[in-house]
Amino acid sequence: MTTTRTQPTEAAPAAPAGTRAFRADVQALRAVAVMAVVLYHLWPERLPGGFVGVDIFFVISGFLITQHLMGEISRTGRVALGAFWARRIRRLLPAAFTVIAASLVLLFAVMPRVTWQENLQQLGASAAYGENWLLGFDAVDYLAAENSATLAQHYWSLSVEEQFYVVWPIVLLAALAIARLVKRGTPRSAVRWALVAVFVGSLTVSIVMTDRSPELAFFATPTRAWEFAAGGLLALFPTLVAGARLASLRAAMSWAGLAVIAYSVFFITGDLPFPGVIALVPVLGAVLVIAGGTSSLGWSPSRAAGLRPVQWIGDYSYSIYLWHWPLIIAAPWLLHGATNWVSKFGILALTLLLAVLTKRLIEDPLRSRPGVRQRRRTAYGFAAAGTVVIVLVSGLGFVGVQRSNDDAAARAQASLQDDACFGARAMVASNACTDPFARPADLDTAFAASDLGTDESCQQTAQATEVILCRFGETVSPAKTIVVIGNSHALRLMPALEYYGASRDWQIILAAKTDCTGASTIPVPGQSPADACVAWSADVQQQILSMPHVDGVVFASHASAQDYLAGDGATAADVDAAKANVVQNWTALEEAGIPVVVTEDVPGMRPEPGPECIAMSSAAVDPCALPRASVVVPNLLTELAQQNPSLAAYVTLDQYMCDSELCHSLVGGVIVYSDSHHLTGTFSRSLGDYLGADVETALSPR
Repeated sequence: MTTTRTQPTEAAPAAPAGTRAFRADVQALRAVAVMAVVLYHLWPERLPGGFVGVDIFFVISGFLITQHLMGEISRTGRVALGAFWARRIRRLLPAAFTVIAASLVLLFAVMPRVTWQENLQQLGASAAYGENWLLGFDAVDYLAAENSATLAQHYWSLSVEEQFYVVWPIVLLAALAIARLVKRGTPRSAVRWALVAVFVGSLTVSIVMTDRSPELAFFATPTRAWEFAAGGLLALFPTLVAGARLASLRAAMSWAGLAVIAYSVFFITGDLPFPGVIALVPVLGAVLVIAGGTSSLGWSPSRAAGLRPVQWIGDYSYSIYLWHWPLIIAAPWLLHGATNWVSKFGILALTLLLAVLTKRLIEDPLRSRPGVRQRRRTAYGFAAAGTVVIVLVSGLGFVGVQRSNDDAAARAQASLQDDACFGARAMVASNACTDPFARPADLDTAFAASDLGTDESCQQTAQATEVILCRFGETVSPAKTIVVIGNSHALRLMPALEYYGASRDWQIILAAKTDCTGASTIPVPGQSPADACVAWSADVQQQILSMPHVDGVVFASHASAQDYLAGDGATAADVDAAKANVVQNWTALEEAGIPVVVTEDVPGMRPEPGPECIAMSSAAVDPCALPRASVVVPNLLTELAQQNPSLAAYVTLDQYMCDSELCHSLVGGVIVYSDSHHLTGTFSRSLGDYLGADVETALSPR
């Protein structure tokens, strides 16, 4: 979301491209977009679709930049790329670098080390304008309520915009070059066809990727390019609704556009696949508002758009966007607790104050000062120096945290060998451990947040349909071969089973997939016949039955197994059909001589991440324990196992994390969860002797 301010020299819709006039309506649209985003981040339950403000900004940028470039082409027949990019640098980077630098200060001064590693990585990526790709390839779910965000996460949209500014003039010049080469059409028609191609191609990519890889699709530049193209095409048709006789039509279009935007921010939610087809709604709203322009009619929205507060917010929208997010993320650490309505209004007020100071003291002077404006090399030097310094500071900090984590991992390994009260062992009565929930003086919350325990690449994406197996332990002549099936919770039990199996020559084969149990192999009425989880589960079942020898299958899944088995919004009949299919599959395994074990899900610390919760408190005893009844929840698979003991053995886990009243995030001096519900690798290993023994017993002939 970059806001290139419309100066009094920028275009109106009824003017030919290249004519420059102030656009009060565009400035007001900026105000709408930035406040949608800010209010969504502060009160997501009140404005669930406020994230579409970014899409509105993309349309605005496409419109203004295309208009500017076409004006230059009309005047000179070319685009001075060096001068164009230098202007973008002067406009965007001073404020962006200022906020990143301030975020680094906040990180080191206010936030605990548990938050440093991910923040440093993303702050460095943001300075290099690659944050969107980092988030996309890390499969971050931007719209998930449990997403643990960083200070720089909002820079993803700025990265997309900066990449747009690099590529867009080249696209236009390429279109002109092709038109000259084939000697057909005018420059304007050549650019129109180029933008139509970008719009159609990018929208197609967006729809396909949103279905197949939604996390990457949300952040990827190719899935967003069509939104810029929509604004660009609008800039190439400036006289579409011009003329006094069409003033009523323009006013109606503006109101319709605002209504579509209002619908988007209130009714498009993070549960819907986005961007894809749904993003057409806010984009259409933005296009209608810009196409409508301004009108002198009393009933048009132009009068409201021209109000000083609206124009003021639009004028400061870029700095507002930059500042609001790191303040939201840092606030809980400054306040030592969650934010409330009062503190959120304080964040909003501080955002506006910092936006004013940034624009007046940094943005405007560096953009418009005589002498600076003409020095391209100064702009490029500033961009290079700022990027290098921020990336270097972030990189050195990241390496420092990584070294500290390596030291903590070595200490944990030593304790695992020598300490009878370490981790889950503290919950075993025969070990006679005192104070199992005490906080050790050297507790490293930063290590816990990165202590994943096993290779994350072994977990396949939600869109995968063919199984990829990961093998651990003895693979040549194993004493036992165990297949573990499930989602990320199965992946986090692997350190425990590896630890136990290493001394017993076990081979452990893992089949893990996001949002899938691997247990139901036939689509229920509420599911698509091509459902990826169903296809993947069927492949798992077939591969197990075709293996020469399997001593047992362990199913481990998130507590939301019902959603994974029968799909979101499944009816009772759908769930019953899925359960019947699971029992049928277990029966087939039992008849093939392969015992089935189902593990209970871990209680978790929902919704707050364990390491961050502990870091926020200095309490001497586990500060983040939750009532047992609130976190030990039924799991459809474990219920089926308990109902069908002849087909599946049931192994419990909560006795290693919970006492009779509370479930804990700190046990035996070890942080239990790396986030809100995934075991740390260290705690999982400390669980190994007990989980492994329980699984081995369950696999014995019944």
